[in-house]
Amino acid sequence: MRDVLIFDMDGTLFDSRQLLNQAIDNTLQYAVEQNLHEHKGWTEADRVAVIGLPFYDAFQWLLPEASAETLEMLEPVLDRFILHEMDNGEGSLYEGVPETLRQLKDEGYRLYVASNGNAEYVPSAIEREGLTDLFEGIYSVQQYQAVSKINLVRLILDDAGRDAVMIGDRASDIEAGKENGLPVIGCRFGFGSEEEVSIADELVDEFSGIPAILKEKQL
Repeated sequence: MRDVLIFDMDGTLFDSRQLLNQAIDNTLQYAVEQNLHEHKGWTEADRVAVIGLPFYDAFQWLLPEASAETLEMLEPVLDRFILHEMDNGEGSLYEGVPETLRQLKDEGYRLYVASNGNAEYVPSAIEREGLTDLFEGIYSVQQYQAVSKINLVRLILDDAGRDAVMIGDRASDIEAGKENGLPVIGCRFGFGSEEEVSIADELVDEFSGIPAILKEKQL
């Protein structure tokens, strides 16, 4: 049995749609106000579409004319807005997450988080929801300067062993699992499109369905 489960956070454990939508919107408005980029008429759909992506991938798409220097300047701006929204109580766990994680831990699984989120936000969100004790490791791309989730998952495997399953909702999660030779469970309830998650090995419509998939498919 693969005993290590690696979870994405946003769109998998944590419904951060409103939190990140607002933080991204505030960052874009800041860029316009500081004459760092012209207004591109971004919509909520544009902002939500990049949730869960690495910062540079997301903001290169939202701000196609921005220089590398501008993007470096905006990353801590986004971080501040995210933490501000967290302080305002935005964001919540998806239904069934605490109970399912505790069930998996009781069944002997070792739980990890691998997130494209920033170094303060990811552990803060997990701690705010009272889940820190369930995880053996909480990893973010920013914290480990891992560049991509592929590399971040590789770091977890170096620490935890390779008997692992990747669980997430975006193409970057599925790619990270497959590039590291792991089976992948795709979450249909998150931010990824049906096309993104369809290449996962197995799919779940709700978080509480994960234990059954692990058992039935012997992942």
